[in-house]
Amino acid sequence: MPLADFFAAVRWWAALMVLGAAALPLAFTLLRWLPDRGYAFVKMMGLLVVTYLFWLLGSLGFLANNVGSLVFCLVLFGAASAWVYRRGDGGLRAWLRENGRYVVTAELVFAAVFFLWAWVRAQNPAITGTEKPMEFAFLNAAGRSRTFPPHDPWLSGFGISYYYFGYVMTSVIGRLAVVPETIGFNLGIAWLAAGAAVGAFGVVYNLVAAGTEREGRRPALILGLVAAVALPLAGNLQILLELLHANGIGSDAFWAWLNVRDINTPAVDTGFGATGPRFWWWWRSSRVIHEHTLAGIPEEGLEPIVEFPGFSFLLGDMHPHVLALPFAFLGLAVALLWWLKPIGAWAPEEWAGATVVGRFRLLVQGIGAPTWALTALVLGGLSFLNTWDVLIHLFVVVGAFVLRQWRRRGRWDNAFLAQGAMAGVLLAVPAVLLYLPFYLGFRSQAGPPYLLPMLMRPTRLAHFLIIFGMSLWSVLILVGVLLAQRQQRSWRVGVGVAAGLLVGLSLLMLLLGWIIAASPAGGERIVTLGQELGVAVTQPPEGASPLGRLGWGLRAVLVVAPSIMVVRLSTPWLTLLLAVLVGAVVMVWVTLFRQDDAAEQPARAATAGGVPPALPFVLLLILTSALLTLGPEFVYLRDNFGQRLNTVFKFYYQAWIMFGVAALFGLDYLRRNARPVAVLVTAGYSLMLAVALLFPINGVSSRAQEYGNPSTLNGIAHYRYQNPEELDALTWLRQNVEGTPVISEAVGGQYSPQGHGRVSATTGLPTILGWAGHEYQWRGDTPEPGMRDPAVATIYGQANWEETTQMLNRYDVEYVYVGPLEVSTYGSQAATKFEDLLEVAYANNGVIIYRWLPR
Repeated sequence: MPLADFFAAVRWWAALMVLGAAALPLAFTLLRWLPDRGYAFVKMMGLLVVTYLFWLLGSLGFLANNVGSLVFCLVLFGAASAWVYRRGDGGLRAWLRENGRYVVTAELVFAAVFFLWAWVRAQNPAITGTEKPMEFAFLNAAGRSRTFPPHDPWLSGFGISYYYFGYVMTSVIGRLAVVPETIGFNLGIAWLAAGAAVGAFGVVYNLVAAGTEREGRRPALILGLVAAVALPLAGNLQILLELLHANGIGSDAFWAWLNVRDINTPAVDTGFGATGPRFWWWWRSSRVIHEHTLAGIPEEGLEPIVEFPGFSFLLGDMHPHVLALPFAFLGLAVALLWWLKPIGAWAPEEWAGATVVGRFRLLVQGIGAPTWALTALVLGGLSFLNTWDVLIHLFVVVGAFVLRQWRRRGRWDNAFLAQGAMAGVLLAVPAVLLYLPFYLGFRSQAGPPYLLPMLMRPTRLAHFLIIFGMSLWSVLILVGVLLAQRQQRSWRVGVGVAAGLLVGLSLLMLLLGWIIAASPAGGERIVTLGQELGVAVTQPPEGASPLGRLGWGLRAVLVVAPSIMVVRLSTPWLTLLLAVLVGAVVMVWVTLFRQDDAAEQPARAATAGGVPPALPFVLLLILTSALLTLGPEFVYLRDNFGQRLNTVFKFYYQAWIMFGVAALFGLDYLRRNARPVAVLVTAGYSLMLAVALLFPINGVSSRAQEYGNPSTLNGIAHYRYQNPEELDALTWLRQNVEGTPVISEAVGGQYSPQGHGRVSATTGLPTILGWAGHEYQWRGDTPEPGMRDPAVATIYGQANWEETTQMLNRYDVEYVYVGPLEVSTYGSQAATKFEDLLEVAYANNGVIIYRWLPR
């Protein structure tokens, strides 16, 4: 890595340290009920609040998108943080002295992972392939735009219609650190890995340390360190299968039975690396589930994505689910705050006699307005970072609140559900209002019906264990031990919950199928489905009334439903496991919160034989993870893909975090309360973690071999070896063109190996049309991309100059980029068409950039 790149990494780290220092007084005050008083999360909190102030004031027109405004927001936040601290009980300096070992450990975790992953990114820094061009385009646009939302670099004249908060955050760090986007892209990945590592460290530490004195928190430190490696960096167990298959181990029947795509053939000793038949072997770890139709036909190209953080950081995509990851840990910390913080009590009769407004007032007073505000800010930020995550973390926060009420009363009261619903509203409404400018400009591809029934074969348990086996090993034994330790007079409750869950999800599938079958397109689909299953379904009636179509749809669904159930029952094990896990968690809660136990709860510490204060909260994480992974077996969210791949992707990603956190807490609980079992569980987890760490070790080596050039953090340095003239032209644009003038470049398919969209992506300048497929994903059914593709073809390929000028003027084009890709896409005339008609702004042996003044 060049020395200049190393100093850029140091400046990036220093900028995050400054943001964390500004947030420390606020975190110390608002998160004081956590054992670490929020120290592990100060960098996330500082970056969130400073970027929020910068974005909001910029969106409202009070601030410009420049470094001066950034510094103003940082100073403003630091002053507000100090003011909140001075109104509190103080003691920060004394706490830092007393908890020096924890503070140093947390900082070492962050710095070690940050600089390690900066080195990893330097081995293959190229911003090419997969989603990187899109992400680079958004990052550059966030720094170049005059206002918010940033302009869409791939659809000139429009603002970004996507959750872009993470790109603004990365731009904020880069400008504070004085690092250009070409390097900042890769340092942004390093920051996300380090933020996830210290976030995992902090969450596990706080869960294990809750209820223990400071002197007895060494196990919490150790497990926190394990979390910093296991959750963000380790792989899943597919790496073991990869190694076995690559070395010719395993029978043909075994690999055919396991049926993981691309390794379901006979094992052959081909070696293990980045070249030859095993090129991009690491990609398969995110495509473990081999999807099949109900008729047993493999579904090619739309398999569920089962990405996990270690894969994300190895791939190096700065996608929203990765940008949100450190803040997901902050969200868990805030949810834990709701569990550990004392809640103002109100009598049942006071609640029953209050008006709706009075009940809202009781909730706010019970939790405290500062906690409400912080939680709404974090949840709203998660929605802006990766909208899929917000409902998941809202569920955890509200679940923690309901559990707290249940524990306080010692018995279940249906009023808790109403209180939880009202708490959710009190969080959701301000979370939306705080980020309202984003929602006003956001257009989603989702539309009615928002949920679709999952009409593929269920996920096999073997595949699920490949993905989550390391965490489930500890989680399942933890829940089993908890059930064995307590008298289970509540088994009927658990069985009822599990059965009710399965019945409810099945009925939801039937209801959604009925609604869809009643539509014209859905009617044709259910007829085709019947043919696949060998069931005769009559053709949908032509010209029938809506009521008639509903009647036909119900009959059609009832005809195919038995065959669907037969197929689903042939692979029931994962569904049963997750439903039983949900029921078991509820059974443990019932026994924990009985009136005779509840009185002792606050005084109990996490000592041998006691109930750790965080245990019910950890069970909530287990239940949430089980629901997240069970849900896509029945329904999924509608999007442009038409399959469940995106729902599985987003839900499994959060389940990886929560299962992982719960697994490490389980090791500590078993150590304290079931030592013989703990030895076995710890040994098994350690072995699987050692195997899982082979994924990043081998993956980094393979990725470096793929790049094959000198290490650097410059994400466009590869142009120097492939097309130096284009690098010079792109660099000129970055350094000499101010503002957001429109530039014309060749249009082609998304993910094209030729690099369509590379000019706008590298510079942040808006182009007429970039990746049309992505624009459809972001904006739904819009005609705009289809209109613009032929317009660009006219500019480069049409001999009629009058029509060309019409297109240039229509889209306010100021620069026309003519490079090898434009010539290969539109023909040789593109190389000479503009020679005597437009002014040359820049030229070298391979690229000419013309200037046009729109009129």
